[in-house]
Amino acid sequence: ALRLAGAVDADVVRAALADVVARHESLRTVFAETGDGEPCQVVGEAGVEVPVVEIGDESALKAALVAEAGRGFDLSVEAPLRAVLFDLPGDEFVLLFV
Repeated sequence: ALRLAGAVDADVVRAALADVVARHESLRTVFAETGDGEPCQVVGEAGVEVPVVEIGDESALKAALVAEAGRGFDLSVEAPLRAVLFDLPGDEFVLLFV
């Protein structure tokens, strides 16, 4: 996780992450099953979602970070990268990459 102080534009964060994902196929690759049950590598588009979650205090932030980091990936339908921007009081943000 990366702690950011000051005003953060979520659209700029999304665009920067989309640029990184566009350059690295592995960050947008899923392994879907074919009709016979064999996995097949599928490289998706470079779009990326970065939800903004408002958090009230540090203890809530810690719980949210642990929960998000502990959530697994289903590589048959989702790429192996997740990002969440946590918005804390007072122009402070935490950007989590999983």
